[in-house]
Amino acid sequence: MSLKIMHTGDVHLGKKFSNYPGISEKLEKARYQALENVVREANSRECNILAVAGDLFDKPNMPEVNIIEAVNILSRFSGDVVLVLPGNHDYDRIDIWRQFKEHLTGKILLLEEKERYDLRGFDLAAAVYPAPCDDKHSAENTLGWINSSRKKEGIKYEIGMAHGALDGVSPDMTDDYFKMNQDELRSLGMDVWLLGHTHMPYPDRAELTGQRILNSGTPEPDGMNCSHAGYAWYIEIDEKKNITAKKVKTGNYLFLDETYRINSEEDFENLVETISAENPAEKVVRLKLSGRIEEELYSRKNEYYREIRERTAYARIIDADLNLKITSDKIAEEFTPGSLPYEVLHDLMDDEEALQLAYEFIQEVKQT
Repeated sequence: MSLKIMHTGDVHLGKKFSNYPGISEKLEKARYQALENVVREANSRECNILAVAGDLFDKPNMPEVNIIEAVNILSRFSGDVVLVLPGNHDYDRIDIWRQFKEHLTGKILLLEEKERYDLRGFDLAAAVYPAPCDDKHSAENTLGWINSSRKKEGIKYEIGMAHGALDGVSPDMTDDYFKMNQDELRSLGMDVWLLGHTHMPYPDRAELTGQRILNSGTPEPDGMNCSHAGYAWYIEIDEKKNITAKKVKTGNYLFLDETYRINSEEDFENLVETISAENPAEKVVRLKLSGRIEEELYSRKNEYYREIRERTAYARIIDADLNLKITSDKIAEEFTPGSLPYEVLHDLMDDEEALQLAYEFIQEVKQT
């Protein structure tokens, strides 16, 4: 009989989104919805294990009502056991876990100790070997204890769980985040490693065969540097220890950080069409616009901005580099023919950059 696992992590319940006015509460709530999505996907696949590889919570202090909500969501898992590993945001020396344990059901197992957790009590011929975080930062990971641990009779599947930076995959320039490397993980002889910390899924492929080291990524995007749609891994280990894994979408919102050059009305129309494709109401967008457009279109640009904002969940539009196109008619309208500004600007008509700078300089001089 195969072992089925739904692997998530970096849920960051309680994360605030103050940089997104008007939608911050919805984005905060979406993280709970993403956890519900993970549980639903796990149940639909009849998973034996739901594994949360660290940072279930975003911070050390959470209102008890939110801790209870998290426990209630996890308790809806219909499989055998939920494994919860403390991460560097909710490490195992903080008070949040005392409250968490006060509300636990028998199906949820908190992996707060560096010891083997025998899952035979949950009717699984498996054991899990956790490397929980014990602080916010650390130059060393907590894998070392596993070297002295041996497989027990009756244990078929050995599962490793760790939270920290994976060398070559996770950004950790200062070695502050429990760094580990793949050779180190392989040397410990686990059938599979379920990792958390990096918010991107690893490997970043839809389906995998034979991959024994997986990082879940966050199930719900959490900012402009998180460009994926929010995923968890569905993993199946068969009787011969062969592994298959499939990336499962669990997110609600999609963050888009895009740059567009606008030189015509058609460019604006194409931008609106692009942003409006594929569930625009779920998109949180930051647009950086550049280019030069004629005065009549420039006066109507806010109409396009309004349309984008109405169609998306949230849109921040930065157009400091979207300038008024300087034409011969514009120069003649503003400056007397034969005047120095008129002649200078006309001489620069073939050099858009120089023309724009000269026009802006002349405008500044006029205002002083």
